[in-house]
Amino acid sequence: MVEYLEGTVFTDLLVLLGDYFTLFSVLAVVIFYLLNDKLALRYSVLCAVFYIVGNYTHNPVKAFDDDEVYRYIIWALNDIVFIAIVAYWAIKDKMYMWQSVLVQLVVLPAPLLQLFRLVDRHLMDLSYSTYLYKTILPFVNFSAVALCFAPLILYVGRGIQKYTDESRGKKEGI
Repeated sequence: MVEYLEGTVFTDLLVLLGDYFTLFSVLAVVIFYLLNDKLALRYSVLCAVFYIVGNYTHNPVKAFDDDEVYRYIIWALNDIVFIAIVAYWAIKDKMYMWQSVLVQLVVLPAPLLQLFRLVDRHLMDLSYSTYLYKTILPFVNFSAVALCFAPLILYVGRGIQKYTDESRGKKEGI
């Protein structure tokens, strides 16, 4: 049984969920599915899908790209597609507009940084982007996943507000 689990999709799933961004985005999917919030669920599913696809394509893209040029173009295009989907959904009222705007503002530096890294490191043979790349991209990824949970914070805040309003009304005899 252990040999079976070590060489199957189960192992791939465990490795995939070992990536915390993927794990938290899948957790957001479960939470918003249970809360029946379709707008928040849609963004959480999109995040989860992009992290899952990113985890499965990261190593093959690096193996394919010996010159270390195409990977930055592919990853920049990936971020642009993500931003475009989020913008389209907000326009079509399939996602919260405020969440879409925040996601676009947070994710926008990623494709710009990917292209800057390409020019800086591989076309001009410089290293100005190294520290930016190592600090900004993790922040962008963290923020994109944190925005999965932003509607939950509002949901809890509204529940607390409703509870305090009800208890204040009982206290005052209203």
